[in-house]
Formats: sequence, C-alpha cells, structure tokens
Amino acid sequence: MNLNIALIGLVACISVTGTARAAVSPDEMKKLGTTLTPWGAEKAANASGTIPAYTGGIIEMPPGFVKSNPGVRPDPFDKDKPLYRIDAKNAEQHNDKLTPGTLALIRKYPTFYVDVYPTHRSATYPSTVLENTVKNAERCALIADGDGLDTSKGCGFGLPFPIPKSGLEVMWNHAARYRGLSFVSKNFSTYYVKPSGEIVVTQRSNLYRELGLYDTRKNPPDTFGLVRLEYYSPARLNGQTTQYYDRVADSERRAWSYQPSTRRVRLAPDLAGDAPVSTVGGAMVYDEEQIFSGKRDRYNWKLVGKKEVLIPYNAYKLTNSDNSNACKGDAKLLPNHLKSECVRWEMHRVWHVQATLKEGKRHVYQKRDFFLDEDTFAAGIEENYDKSGSLYRVNINPGVPAYDLQAPGITDQYILDLVTGIYIWMSPEGGHVHYPALAPSSLTPESMTTHILKP
Repeated sequence: MNLNIALIGLVACISVTGTARAAVSPDEMKKLGTTLTPWGAEKAANASGTIPAYTGGIIEMPPGFVKSNPGVRPDPFDKDKPLYRIDAKNAEQHNDKLTPGTLALIRKYPTFYVDVYPTHRSATYPSTVLENTVKNAERCALIADGDGLDTSKGCGFGLPFPIPKSGLEVMWNHAARYRGLSFVSKNFSTYYVKPSGEIVVTQRSNLYRELGLYDTRKNPPDTFGLVRLEYYSPARLNGQTTQYYDRVADSERRAWSYQPSTRRVRLAPDLAGDAPVSTVGGAMVYDEEQIFSGKRDRYNWKLVGKKEVLIPYNAYKLTNSDNSNACKGDAKLLPNHLKSECVRWEMHRVWHVQATLKEGKRHVYQKRDFFLDEDTFAAGIEENYDKSGSLYRVNINPGVPAYDLQAPGITDQYILDLVTGIYIWMSPEGGHVHYPALAPSSLTPESMTTHILKP
C-alpha cells in the first residue's frame, strides 16, 4: 500500500475516533502525509528550486555497500560536483543563506569555505516510526515545565511533535530523533586540534546508545537516551566506563563513572549541564553533546520559525573516506578547522530555535541558536554566545543518514571555538553500526567494572 495513502487513512481514523487532543487541529492533522511528511517537514520543493520535493529518501543501497561491513557507508552522491563556492570574497552576497556562525568562520579563517552541492533529501524512516509519529501529534504533551513527556495517552515510538508549536517541542523532536533502538559507534575517537595544527587524540572508546522512546519492551517508555562509553585509549583511560540515561518524565539524568584506579563505581551528577567534558580536553560542555543533551530548565526556548540555510549534509565523504582521498583519518584536520573540501554543504529548511538563559540561572552560554534540519531533527548547527554576547562556539552536526538502518538521525560532531581557535572532531573510525539492545541487567552500575561491548 502506498505509504501516503495509508497515513492519510490513519490520520482520518484518529480524528474520527475522537482521541484527538487540543494541541493540533484537525486541519493540521490532515497535512501530515499530504502537504507535510509524516514527521512534519514540507513535502514540496522551495520556490527557488534549491530544495527539492521529498520523494522518499534513499531506498536502494548505493554501489559498494557491503552488508557485512555496515560501518562503512559509501557516498550515494559521489558523482555530484559543487554548484558554487562561498568564501571570504563572496560571503556577503550569500549571507542570507548562512548562519551567523558559518559566516563568522568564513570571515575569520581564509582557508574556510563552503562548497555548495545539490540538495538531496535522503532521510528515510521505518513505517512503524512514521505511523507512531503521526499518532503522537495528538497523544504527546509536555509536562514538568517542558522537561518531560506525558506518556499517559500512548506517546512514544516516534517523533513526539510532528507539528511543533514551540521551541521546546522542536528540541524534544531533536532528543527523540530516530537512530534505531540501539547502535554502537565503533572506535569512537575525539581529535583535539590546536591552532598550531598539533593533533591530540584525547580518547578512544566504544560508545553504545539506546533510544528508549523506541523500546517496545517498555510501554510506556521511561527513558529517552542511554549512553555507555567504554574507554580503551589513552592508557590513563583504559578500562574506564561512563554511563548515563535521561528520564522521559523530567529529563533528569542518572550518571555513573567507573575508574580502574579506584576500583569503584561512583555516581557522577556532574556529567550534565555546562560541566566541561574532561575526556575531550574541556572543548565542549555536557549539554552540547550531539547539539543538545539533557535538561532544558536553565533556558527560555523560543521557536523563531523555519528558514532555508546551508548546513553540512550527506557528508559521507567526511565520515567514510577511503584510502584514495584526502579526507581519510587525520588528513582532513587542518589548523582551526576541518579541510573545507571534505565537507559537503547543502541547502535545507531548518527549524530555528533560540534559547536565552533564565534570570537567576547559570550557564557558560548566555544565548544559543539552534538550526535543525526539518527532515531529521539531527543535522544542523548550534551557535553559542558568551555572557558578553559574543559568538563563542559553533557546534556542527554533519548529517550522514544511515540508509541501511533507515536511521536519518545519526550524526558526527564538530565543535569550533572562535575565541581560542581550537576545535574538536568526534567520529567513530569503525562507523556507527547496529547493535542489539542490551538487557537491563547488562546495564546496571555494577556492570561497569567490565567492558561488555563487542562491536
């Protein structure tokens, strides 16, 4: 059955049976699966033709994809050539399509430029995720001052707010972006690059993620994100394990850390908020992990609206480079930024959300702007301002949809400090690979004394 037809029928059924909640009108519901995709993106092309209509994403595996080596995803668009380049010489004529952070990087670094490629709306989702996303439009609601989801009406197993009405709802879609139920980032590495060009690999680990909102073993779901990091390099981190999860009811984080030197598993409440992440040299804070992670209670969240901007997207060349190109391993790491030729930029519609620090609250960032892709709620850019109002850090998540998993929300991370000139590149050398969801008994604090991940 045609998916759109099925979704139209589903929407009609939901409305007729009277289970609708007040947040989304019947007219808005009719748009899901018709003028909007089931996750609320605009299906049509933009007026200028720089963003195509959504036609179903990547359905067939590209040549060279080897099922037995799923961490390596060949670039399905490797024949594309840049349409044009934006650099310091012509940035002003394109500034309406650049975020302030991108424009600042172009102005600051002569070697930073943006190669603009044809846009491909490559996201795909499993049908069950789409069906639940449409249902969630009428069964999800915010609680706990926006830090929790009301699951009493069945909310879960899809994006919670396909027709978001507020900045908080967009940020919940980001938190719930689809990445499958569980996966491992194999040989996950952080490169810390000094302005001199010196490269320090601050950590290597295997990183396990479990996305509880998609866990059918728990209905209703009680967590929306679990992370377990098992470190093996450098030697001072070997054997260390960090684990935390965030609760659906209020986004409260429960975190633990195990260090072989003490042979103790300890509670780690400081693995949240604006605490610097020591394993990446303090070049980021905990709540900017994957653009944003954790509680939202320190900020007022404003939905500015949608706009069309250039963001890194379909960046397979950056994350799955092979031996023959200049983007493999640390070859792409220049002083101050990644090699510009390795980063593919495309025009996409994004949700713009602005967070401003609440009176009486403390955080190293006074203001934060988020630009999140309408098709994935994952790819995009976050821009952080310090207390003087100056742009401090630019946090980029290049979109790299995992087409074999129908998981468009998997991204790598690239954070640039405009004050110091330091940046970090965080990516798994073994790729992001499906990993069976672990039993709860395998994820207890007591389990952290032993490395259990075998990707």
